[in-house]
Amino acid sequence: MPSINFAQVQTLEPLPPGNYTATIIKAEPGVSKAGNEKIDIQWRIEGGQYDGRVIFDTLTFVDKALFRVKNTLMGLGFPKDFKGEVRPEDLVGKTAKITVDVQAGNGIDETGEPYQPRNRVKKVALIKTR
Repeated sequence: MPSINFAQVQTLEPLPPGNYTATIIKAEPGVSKAGNEKIDIQWRIEGGQYDGRVIFDTLTFVDKALFRVKNTLMGLGFPKDFKGEVRPEDLVGKTAKITVDVQAGNGIDETGEPYQPRNRVKKVALIKTR
């Protein structure tokens, strides 16, 4: 029978703000609470002290957030004149340099506990090759 001692479980703190190489390991289509199309992304950090850690991100396809969708897709190598559907499966496996910061938790979850601080992807950039 599996067992656990909560006192010995490490808490998972957000990554320090900075630049990381990361690969998209999962991208799923969905609909936001406001009814907008979105793609939920999981980035896996590649190399360094935080190798293997996962950062969650969401691309929401609503007018006020399309600049962020465009910047992310261009950072993944989409051409500047791209026009068309964004298929989540086309994002999986793409690697980029991501700039991450820490966003304070806001609000209370359904159990009455405050939301914990979490990482946020601020920028996605192509990895420059020589």
